[in-house]
Amino acid sequence: MSRFEDNQDGTITDTETDLTWFKKDSRQLTGRWMHLEKSRKLVREHNKEKTGGFNDWRIPKLEDIKTIFDKSFSNRDFGNSETHIHEQFEKGGADCCWTDTVNGERAMMFSLVKGRSSWINKFGDGPFAVRLVRGTRRETKSS
Repeated sequence: MSRFEDNQDGTITDTETDLTWFKKDSRQLTGRWMHLEKSRKLVREHNKEKTGGFNDWRIPKLEDIKTIFDKSFSNRDFGNSETHIHEQFEKGGADCCWTDTVNGERAMMFSLVKGRSSWINKFGDGPFAVRLVRGTRRETKSS
């Protein structure tokens, strides 16, 4: 059994952490890059629509997004460069994703290529995306 289970509704569940993720990131869903504030609007829209039957979608915490990064995973981003997220996530996504960590005008991004976080202007449009998540992360041995 795979660690990531396809829920057949555009989401996958990480059985190791109990988090449920959109298979597509915001760029794949909307066709455009977006800054953090637009990402928050996207979250509100999906919660209002009850995407996947739920209204508790959110921008991931830094510790959440770190759990889907694994150097042994191989996927491809929008430019066909290698990212290190499971193949259950749809190919063609962004290589960097927003987190909910904010400090003034800056927000934390996480690289799905290098597995590192960095501060960036939260109003920067790209090439940035958000990968929506829901649930409370269960602590794992590697957490």
